[in-house]
Amino acid sequence: MADKTKEKIYRFGERFSGTKTRSGEPQDYEVLLKECLKRQELFEDHEFPCVRETAWGTTKPQFRIVWKRPWEICENPAFLNESFSRFDVEQGGLGNCWVLASMATLTLHKDLFKNVVPEGQSFEKDKYAGIFHFRLWKANRWIDVVVDDRLPCRKDENKLAFVSSSASNEFWSALLEKAYAK
Repeated sequence: MADKTKEKIYRFGERFSGTKTRSGEPQDYEVLLKECLKRQELFEDHEFPCVRETAWGTTKPQFRIVWKRPWEICENPAFLNESFSRFDVEQGGLGNCWVLASMATLTLHKDLFKNVVPEGQSFEKDKYAGIFHFRLWKANRWIDVVVDDRLPCRKDENKLAFVSSSASNEFWSALLEKAYAK
């Protein structure tokens, strides 16, 4: 059986990726990260805007949300704490337990986890630009999906509205859920 983690990785919106961007240009994580760091600006993903429809689709909202970056939710946010485990995935306000079960199972397979959740992403000062990326398997190919780190939070509470980690300062699972939604 072929190792699927070694296959070509398409950028989101790249020709033959099976995805499209609104701008028509593919999103390249490394290029976008460097541009944001150079300009000292936080990335905002115009391909996946922070609006009600992004969080709820066409369904009636169950509660009001506001979009916050991790450093607005907690002190010392971390992309990934010391290690990853199935306990890093806790269900929030959506009935998407099947997605969360897949994410939790992913933590049991270290090599696959590292392919889906690329290393080197961080909230550290010199590396942080509000942009993260994940590799998702879609239509028989790997797609590198870029997201900004603005996450939906319950307006009435200062906590994530959807998936969260058992460690309140860890955000890989919430950002992966956002990439999957995109």
